Amino acid sequence: MGYGLSLNEFKLNTAIIPIIAIIAVITGIGIGMALTSTSESQIQEIPEQSLEKLVVAVVPQGDIKKFEAQEKMLEDYFVDKIGMQVEIFYPIDDTTTLASIKSGTTHVAFMSSRPALLANEQNGGNVLAFMADLKPFKTESGNEILGTSYMSQYWTLKERNDINTLQDMRGKSAAFSGPLSTGGYLFPVAELVHQNLLPSGDDPKGFFSNILFSGGYHQSLIALLNGEVDVAAGDDWAVFTFLTPEEQSRIKVIKDFGPVPTHSAVYNADLVDPETIAKFEKAMIDLKNEKPELMDKTLFGSTQYVPVNHYEHLQTLIDALDLTKIPHI
Repeated sequence: MGYGLSLNEFKLNTAIIPIIAIIAVITGIGIGMALTSTSESQIQEIPEQSLEKLVVAVVPQGDIKKFEAQEKMLEDYFVDKIGMQVEIFYPIDDTTTLASIKSGTTHVAFMSSRPALLANEQNGGNVLAFMADLKPFKTESGNEILGTSYMSQYWTLKERNDINTLQDMRGKSAAFSGPLSTGGYLFPVAELVHQNLLPSGDDPKGFFSNILFSGGYHQSLIALLNGEVDVAAGDDWAVFTFLTPEEQSRIKVIKDFGPVPTHSAVYNADLVDPETIAKFEKAMIDLKNEKPELMDKTLFGSTQYVPVNHYEHLQTLIDALDLTKIPHI
């Protein structure tokens, strides 16, 4: 169940895109319109000086050792597409990424949607989400569609017969990605509030016996598999992205909830000029066709990024913050 949205509204309003529309994007139809929309509706002011190097942060969602080896290939791809120096780096976490955006040393960042909203608030509205990760879903009829929202989940192990509902989680230990995570903390807490299991504004430590901030979805799942915690939470796609088939077979879903905005790409409009960000956006669209394996290996299992409007993409996130009364900053 969504926070303030019915199922029908979710289907209509969370940027779900049928497969036929994706084919249109892949073949180039509408790309010019998407770029024009981004540059006209979201770019603030043209920076006075052009950048000599574009610095791009990719906030980790899993073990970065599996992805860092490929970053030079992604840098080379962007250099060729954009025509300027590009540096890709994997920061420690969301907090350090937000600090680097605020200091002006990071110009573009791939991050969870809550930090994307924080970046906007901390920089006078000049840091904007301009692309979002596209994820596959199955409708109630079984048809596969693609969208920029997804569902989060609470997990436990199949062997835990004592944990089958959200109520059963009370007094158990839990793993979350981190206090700034969208699908790995905010929305799981919002679901407890929504189900009247946690008063709005209360610390979830009062519901769980212990909380582990693991650092990512993968780490939370590993903590669960290793018996370090009783339950864990994260994006619904994480199980199939990060775990082996044998590990997947051990996981039990307690509850799905959302919709949650997918991960965003944000840019600092004070520092990045419209021409550069338009080239970067087109390069991201082309990456799906030209080097899909590179996107998977450098962006933590992503398959495609599409243009979005900052405010429309993050609306359900704002609703969840209002529900939980977790501070925006």
